This record gives sequence, structure tokens and C-alpha cells, in this order.
Amino acid sequence: MASNFIFQKILFKILVCLATTGIILAQQRPDSESFIADELETLLVNTGGLNNAGFAAAITPCTNYVDRTTGLNNNTLGRQSAAQWIRTAFHDFATANVAAGTGGVDASVGFETARPENTGPGIPDSLFFFSFFVNAKTSMADLIALGAVISIKSCGGPLVPLRGGRVDATEAGPAGVCEPETDLHTTLSKFAAAGFNQADTIALTACGHSMGGVHHENFPQVVTEAAVSTNNADGRAPFDESVAAFDVKVVNEYLSGTGDRGGALVTTSNKTVQSDLRLYLSDKNATMKKLSSSADEFASTCSTLVARMIDTVPKGVSLTPVIQPAHVKLINTTLSLDNKGDMKLSASVRYLQNSGAAPAPDSLKVSLIGRSGTPATDNVEATSGATDVGTSAFGPTRFYTFTLNAPVSKGLSGIDVLDQEFPLQDSLFVEYSRSSISPGQATFATSFLKSVVWTVKITAALRASYAPSSLTATFAIPVPQPDTINPKIDFSKTASLARTGKVGQFTLYSGTTTLEIQGSQLFGGSVDITGQGINEKAEFFKLFNLLSKSP
Repeated sequence: MASNFIFQKILFKILVCLATTGIILAQQRPDSESFIADELETLLVNTGGLNNAGFAAAITPCTNYVDRTTGLNNNTLGRQSAAQWIRTAFHDFATANVAAGTGGVDASVGFETARPENTGPGIPDSLFFFSFFVNAKTSMADLIALGAVISIKSCGGPLVPLRGGRVDATEAGPAGVCEPETDLHTTLSKFAAAGFNQADTIALTACGHSMGGVHHENFPQVVTEAAVSTNNADGRAPFDESVAAFDVKVVNEYLSGTGDRGGALVTTSNKTVQSDLRLYLSDKNATMKKLSSSADEFASTCSTLVARMIDTVPKGVSLTPVIQPAHVKLINTTLSLDNKGDMKLSASVRYLQNSGAAPAPDSLKVSLIGRSGTPATDNVEATSGATDVGTSAFGPTRFYTFTLNAPVSKGLSGIDVLDQEFPLQDSLFVEYSRSSISPGQATFATSFLKSVVWTVKITAALRASYAPSSLTATFAIPVPQPDTINPKIDFSKTASLARTGKVGQFTLYSGTTTLEIQGSQLFGGSVDITGQGINEKAEFFKLFNLLSKSP
């Protein structure tokens, strides 16, 4: 597939970040839960302007549809990516059995796209887009959950509480997602197995059908060919008249018999496939009437139920606490050494003017927290220009760049910004100024889906009482796997970093290796540094960050 719209949009967002300082937390203390939350929060919040993470590109605006077969926007088919993302999460969840501890949101749907119950391009389209954001700390299952959350929020709905830490399945799960022909008893039984009672089932269905519609192309038994037109080539019959807005209109139109009257799964003349109507009437419309009592009631109920849906995971999977959009966040960090062994921290601070927050100031004071854990006197003003701004569904963002010198005598355990502490480490880290990757940005921009041999030099700095003769760099690379669009993370590639000398209190280690991978895999690739006989570990340094040094 040639370079095209979807990849151009992703690449544009990525290369804008490269033109500033990079896009990663490079020296964060090893803590998988924090890395997971940080990655998902960035994708959720950084959706416009500077440091746009690119995840929301496919659903901006909410009417947009991206066709994976061409990579192009195609808004003549009567489809929309935002509705597809919600459907993907529902179909991944729907075969859960909470008593058995199986199923739920685990990305097993990626192995199940050929099943009739998952008909249509929606699920493959969604997984294809998500696949470019999979990395060692961001699973496909987490991206499926995030896709539902960001679609609902970006399209006018509530913020659904988001957690991370889902684990991707390695094979298909059981079949059994409800279809239009599924009878009421079976539908309620399947939802009960997944932990949802009758009222929950009715409400979750209404929430899921707030956007999008049913297509003649995939469900001719539901939607007749009369729905097909020049700008609706796949023949969408919408659920309501606000097809691209997450709102209560689907409920109100159903109860009042106006507009689209709840959509084709209510109004079709084929009674066998009136699945929504059967469900809504099963409690004599009591749940639908409650949902229609106010927009807030609908939003609150949907937020709760969708959160329960995406938090349904297999037994043994532990999710993070709820990820809140951070008011102040440290991003784009790199750490280097001068010839005396003193450290230079380069980074940016993101200020999110979320609800109740003061407008972004012109500058921010950044203070060093020394190795002892107490604030040091070293500080610097982080500055922001007129174009250092972004947008999000949670409020405007502004970015402040800074460089802070950290004398080795004081060390570095974090920084303080607006009385918030951000932990970092100086015991073992990838030394940014002495590491490199080639070829550079220009090759990356033309090889997103083309294999290239990348030469990677990793230099690590260790401050410890014991310095082994070598360290090990373990690469984490997203790679294809059979029978699914979902990539998996391959940890088999390692490189030995030889001890090359000392700079002040730090022992330096360096090694060079090659990776024959696509640009998209490089984007998701990272490296961990470990060594025998030491407790220190440098985790999740993103390889892509090194491209900012190479034209």
C-alpha cells in the first residue's frame, strides 16, 4: 500500500513532534503501571495542535470514515470510524463469561473478524488503525478500550473512566456475539453471563447505538437496497438523526416515534431481525423511559455501563487505577552527560487547562529534586511561544520547554512543577547525546510500511557501586502474527553493550546493532537496559526518539 492519507496524517503528527524535542518519557523510573497510564493518557488528551499523538485523526471530525483498504478518507459510504470503534469494543467484550473468568476486552476479536457475527469492515478497520499505536506498554486490548472512550468523549458524550493494563489474547475466543436474529432469551442470557442484567443490557445497547447505523451492504435482511445512494453507497440506515453525536436522541426518537425512531433494528419490517425493539420492549420501555428523563441521566448511565464493559477482562488481569487527564504533565524527556559527568535534562511540560484550572501562564518554574529526594536550589524557567499550543476534548493545552542542569553531586530523582513532583532516575539511563539511529527522519517518512535496515547505537550510563563488564539491551518490537491484524511484541532481539569508560561517577556502555523493520514498527519499538549483578533497570526508551537527531 502506498503512502496515503491515513499514514500521512499520522506521520505529520509524529514529525511535528520530532521537530520539537521528541515524544517520550525516556528517564522515568521503571514502573509498568505508570508507563501504561502515561501512554494512554497521552493518546487520550493530545489530540490537536502541538504534540498531537495522532490517535484521534481517524475520528476527526466525528463524521469521518477511514477505509483501511485505501488508507483514504471516504465519506461517501455512509460509515464513520467513531461508531466502528464503539462497535469493536462491544464485540470484543460480548462473549465474556465472568463466572468462568474468560473473555471480555482482550483483543481476541482480532482473531474473529471472519465470523458472520463480526461482519463488515468496522472491526478490521478499527484494529488496523489501532495497530500503529501498539507498543511494549500499550496493548491492542487497551487501545480497543481507549477507542470507545475517545469516540464517546470527542463526539459530545461523557468521559468514560479509562483504566489500562489489559492483556492481549493469543487466539480466538468462543463465538456467540448477538446478531439481529438472536432471540430475546438468548440475548439476555449472554449478557447475564457477561455480568449485565436486563436493564443494563437495554441501556448499554441504546448507548452503543447513539451513533452510526446499520448498513445494507452487511445486513441486507435488515436494511433494504432503498437506503443506497451516491453519498451512502453502503446503504446506512442511521439509528437517529444525530448520527455523529453521542447523545440521547436515539432514545427520544424511539419513544416518540419521530426521526429515525430508534433505527432499523426497531423499524425494519422483517420482525425476525427487530433485535433492538425486542430488547427495548422486554421491560415495557421502562429502561428507555428512564434514560430519556434527561441528557445527564443518559450520559451518566452510559459512562457507567461502558466503563463496566471495557473493564470486563479475563481472570488474572489487573487493571490500573482510573487514568485522569493530567493538569500538568512532564513529556519529551532526554538525559545526557557532559564531560565532567554532570547531567542535562531536556524536556517539556504540558499544561492542560481543564475544568476549573487557571489559564496557562507565560512560563513555569521547574525545580530540581536531588538524589536525596529533597528539592534543590537549582531551577529554571520553562518558556512557551505563541505556537506552542494544542487542543483536546478536555480543554486547551500549552507546552513549555526547558533544559535543567543537574550536577552529579546533587543527582536527580525528579523535578517539581507547580508543586507536583515527577519522579525520574539517574542510576541507569539511555544517554541520549551518545546514542543514535540511522537512516533518519527522511527515510522514516517514506518507509512507514516498508522494511528498512536501521543501524541503532545505544549508549547507557550507570551510576552504581558495581559496574559489570557489559549490559544487555533488549528490544521490544511490534511484529505481525498469523490469523489477526493485531501485532504482538517480540522481545527476542538483544544487543550487548560493552563497557567503554567512565565520565565522572558514571560508567558508560555502548553497542551497535541493526533492525530490519518497517517505519511503523520503529515507531512502536523500545529498548530496556539491564545487567547481571545490578538492580538498576532502564525501561521503555522509545527508539523513535532518536530520529529527532537525524535529518
